[in-house]
Amino acid sequence: MKAKHALKLSILSLCGAATLALLPGLIPSALAHGERSQEPFLRMRTVNWYDTQWVGKSTAVNDMAYLKGSFHLSEDWPRAVVKPEITFLNVGSPSSVFVRLSSKMNGTPMFNAGPLEIGRDYSYEVKLKARLPGHHHIHPMLAIKLAGPVAGPGGWMDITGRYEDFVNPVKTLTNETFDSETMGSMTGIMWHVFWIAIGIFWVGWFAIRPMYLVRARVLAAYGDEILLDPIDRKVGTAVLIFTLVVVLVGYLAAEGRHPVSVPLQAGETKIKPLPIKPNPFSVEVAHAEYDVPGRALRFTLHATNNGTEPVSIGEFTTAGIRFLNKTGQQRNLDPEYPAELVAQEGLTSDHDGPINPGETVDIHIESKDVLWEVQRLVDILHDPDQRFAGLLMSFTESGDRLINSISAPVIPVFTKLGM
Repeated sequence: MKAKHALKLSILSLCGAATLALLPGLIPSALAHGERSQEPFLRMRTVNWYDTQWVGKSTAVNDMAYLKGSFHLSEDWPRAVVKPEITFLNVGSPSSVFVRLSSKMNGTPMFNAGPLEIGRDYSYEVKLKARLPGHHHIHPMLAIKLAGPVAGPGGWMDITGRYEDFVNPVKTLTNETFDSETMGSMTGIMWHVFWIAIGIFWVGWFAIRPMYLVRARVLAAYGDEILLDPIDRKVGTAVLIFTLVVVLVGYLAAEGRHPVSVPLQAGETKIKPLPIKPNPFSVEVAHAEYDVPGRALRFTLHATNNGTEPVSIGEFTTAGIRFLNKTGQQRNLDPEYPAELVAQEGLTSDHDGPINPGETVDIHIESKDVLWEVQRLVDILHDPDQRFAGLLMSFTESGDRLINSISAPVIPVFTKLGM
């Protein structure tokens, strides 16, 4: 029976090892896109990203790249998300493939967190230094306290070269220069090994005097008085004193070696939003529905042109996904923008011509594409608050771009209804 049991375990072990060996080849690799796991109301109704650029899509190790663009904080901010009173501009990437050298918002250094205003626009620029070679998916990201990070559109960036060649020199206040990539590495390893050894000793001491199971039985039967061994008290006191002495000596040694230091900053950066540009084009969503089998968001706009020149609708963007018609493609489509985030079927309406000055029209617009499913934005229909939000971009004949923030409740339908 023992031989049979051993044979069964051996076969199971071999099958398990074979499965683990074949698993990477059987399962397709995940191509980043972790932002799809975020709820659609969070991506659509909080931060509306636009004009995102990945400058330096192919760089070598130690070269500079930039992530820049703008975003609008939606007026239709969800009640379930805390207001952006403490926010921080960041970059979403698969580990530290870049080093963030600086970040600015509206030209102001953003090394601290700070409040932002709902309904206003902000521009940003992040300076990055290539660190780890590979093909990486990079996002702008706005972290909001108690709500988490809201990821923007993701673009692919390539880093070539060798990681061994990466250096990140830093000049200190005392005019010293060192490589922050390797500075203090051995010290960190030493302290980790030291405290792990202390922890192993502490656990091991009580594991052998006597074993945990015996102590548990004694504790259950007679209480804890019988377990209070004088030698345990002495060892505990010795370890406590030893720990305090090591911490104190370590602190004094570090203070003596680096007498001039700057504490971690805990201030608040106050960023003024971008000025509000005059917008003579007024729009309001009168009705919105999502055609489930047709994978299309349709909405009716009540639009009025209060300006002096004709206005043409060109784009609807939400959650980093862009729906454009011919006008938008000609005037606002950056060829470097990730193709997987641009709807192939685009934006259509029953009013293809421009809206003349003083004219008020009702326009039926359809943004139809499989991206609604691929990007999991259709999950908004499962939310208690079925609403969409995004940015509508229009263009005057002189080339000015007009941006309107739109939002409305969404009605799910399974057949195309008359609008």
